[in-house]
Amino acid sequence: MQRVRRVVWFPAVVAVAVALGAALPALADARDISVGGVFICRITHDAAGYSSYARAVQVNQRITDVLSSPRFRQGGNVVVRQMGPAATISVGDVLVFTVMPEDTDGATSTVDLAKSWAKLLAQGLSQALPGSGFYF
Repeated sequence: MQRVRRVVWFPAVVAVAVALGAALPALADARDISVGGVFICRITHDAAGYSSYARAVQVNQRITDVLSSPRFRQGGNVVVRQMGPAATISVGDVLVFTVMPEDTDGATSTVDLAKSWAKLLAQGLSQALPGSGFYF
């Protein structure tokens, strides 16, 4: 009788463990940039003396600065500018991203990549601050 209980319980425990493992959400990468439920990008390259992780921390801090600034409660403009081989993404006069040539796939310019990230940033900021309007 003891052996029968072990045989029955083991497959049941394995089935529960597999079901729980499949139901758990995937963890985000520390280099993922998102705001307001909108995924913007994953910074995968080191650039300008910063690791990809340090760059992601900087960008997330800058997004937090924008979200916590009273002057952006009603929204603002997201602006892309070329700065030599790089491109910047700002909200008003607050720098959020610097898109470096290392971030591109070689076929896309830094300005084009910055424009796609800026559009997503504007959408995410508008979601994160209901009643605001961020435009690109």
